[in-house]
Amino acid sequence: MFGFPGGQIAAFCVTFAVGVAGYFLFRFLRFPSPAILGSMVATGILNAAGFYPSFNISLVSFFCNILVGVMIGQKIDRSVIAHMARMVKPVLIQTAGIFVLSLTCGLSMYLTGSADLKTSLISGTAGGIAEMIIFGMSIDADISVVAFVQVFRVVVFLALIPYQAIIAEKIAGILRMSRAQPSREKKAFLKFFMKRDYLMMIPMAFAGGALALWLEIPTGALLGSMLACGGIALLIGKQYKFDNKLSFIAQIGIGLVTGAKITPQIFEKLGTLLVPAIVVTLVMLVGCFLMALLLYKMSEWNLATCLLCVSPAGLSQIVTLAESVGADPLVASVFHTVRIVGIVTFYPWLVLPFI
Repeated sequence: MFGFPGGQIAAFCVTFAVGVAGYFLFRFLRFPSPAILGSMVATGILNAAGFYPSFNISLVSFFCNILVGVMIGQKIDRSVIAHMARMVKPVLIQTAGIFVLSLTCGLSMYLTGSADLKTSLISGTAGGIAEMIIFGMSIDADISVVAFVQVFRVVVFLALIPYQAIIAEKIAGILRMSRAQPSREKKAFLKFFMKRDYLMMIPMAFAGGALALWLEIPTGALLGSMLACGGIALLIGKQYKFDNKLSFIAQIGIGLVTGAKITPQIFEKLGTLLVPAIVVTLVMLVGCFLMALLLYKMSEWNLATCLLCVSPAGLSQIVTLAESVGADPLVASVFHTVRIVGIVTFYPWLVLPFI
């Protein structure tokens, strides 16, 4: 159907239109995070039904991550270095907590379901969907089970994050612990990018993302573009503007990419995996909520930021939700970067003795 020249573009446009339709439906129904969730569910149904058009999904993911990286890079200024220095201890404690929670979730799934131990341990971890599927393939785990549980967890967390933020703030208010998001140091005379500065920054954003991907850094496109744009802004002593419409496009694209992972095999496993997937997600929800409260007591950030720091969804998905729930996307991106790098690097070594 899309074999003619330009068919890849046509296929993407059709899929993107389906994602936009999902967004409008979810917004009409007042669902949380409608751009990501609506596009993900709509394109996921399309994929599960066997009608997902063929196009280069990795290229779409790359562009969306570049956009999100540019968005976060806008937050980087000269006060960030001191801000980051205060994050070392809570980041390390949270990462250790995620490791323990991942093992707990994996064992919970093994005890409540029929999957073998290695598949359960990989399915229960708070890692990226793609990274855990690759790890599962390397040790001959049941990939369809891993994909189902990982996608189920991400969908639930994305849907509940806005509600968790509201509940957490109410609890903080009752306990008289509520605090506003601390504002960073303001410059007396803020200078903004000129046209020539944007002409320099845009290719650098893509170059930074491509270099990080080539170096096989987890979520490299996002991190590379973020550091490139933030570095340029620091170097020339100016701040750039980011159109919120670009954030909307990125959210639709991220939902589209996630929807491509919702395959018919996932629905075939629904009957046997729904209960253990719910158990794993509930354990993860409770554990992450408790870690968010601990992080809140240790830090200067508000509860919304602390919740996003520990929520085990994708980095690009989390940071695009940050502004809408009153959280700091830069802080969340640091926490999730360390989590993803730590899981990808060290979690396999923790799992292998159990297999």
